[in-house]
Amino acid sequence: MKDKSAFLIHGYRVLTNNQDHRSKENQSSRTSQTGPEAVPPTDTQAVPYERRFSLPLRFWKLLISPSEAMRDIALAPDYIGPTLITVLEVIVAAIAIWGTMQKFNLIGSSQYISTVWGFVSAIIAVAVVISGFIMIARWLIKSLIIKHACDSGSGWAFKTAAAVTGYAYLPDLIFTIIGLVVVFYAIPQLTLDISNIEAARQSLASFSAQLSWLKWLYTLPLMLISVLWKSYLGGLGTRFGTKEHCSLNKAFVIFFALGLIGFLFGFVYRA
Repeated sequence: MKDKSAFLIHGYRVLTNNQDHRSKENQSSRTSQTGPEAVPPTDTQAVPYERRFSLPLRFWKLLISPSEAMRDIALAPDYIGPTLITVLEVIVAAIAIWGTMQKFNLIGSSQYISTVWGFVSAIIAVAVVISGFIMIARWLIKSLIIKHACDSGSGWAFKTAAAVTGYAYLPDLIFTIIGLVVVFYAIPQLTLDISNIEAARQSLASFSAQLSWLKWLYTLPLMLISVLWKSYLGGLGTRFGTKEHCSLNKAFVIFFALGLIGFLFGFVYRA
């Protein structure tokens, strides 16, 4: 009887040890498959970024909350906004040119007047079309430079760099609109007698001298402010677009250097 009881106790212990051994093996197998430090994916890793702001709201946010707007632009880039900014800038510039021409009152032979206006209108139309292509080319070339100069190992896409650069041109559009107001209200009327070329030339020279104050009191300060503003917006967008591989300060300096080249060229051209 004692032998039988001892046999049953021994069998129970063997069975229990086998179960514990299998349990440890299963636990070890699960640990080796998942790893001791395995962490389930979080929601931010699984869910892609969704655009928060519509196109009009992006423009508004660029004015009141540039950091928030540029983050949305960098994480959900598009070409529509920058293209619209470029088109509007060309249209406003064309209206400003047309408004400037309305300040000129031509007198003399009616035949000469119609010929001159026809010639000037054709030149303006061609200039507007060419300027549109130039501005688009400027945007794309600058975007390519920004992409490589501010990459810093992030590998960010050209579309992101183009969106950041394009939306950063919003200050140019704003100051172009301000310039349109200046054209209509600050530039005086000028009468030109086209039947007397020498008198017309002297009148134009005097008119240019009278408007020299615009270059120093309006054009120069606002162009400089525009460069600084664009550089700040571009720096913010680049920081978000490169996942902070490129700092705000570095991006600002690169944008400012490129903008300064355009600023000096534009100022010399206007001079």
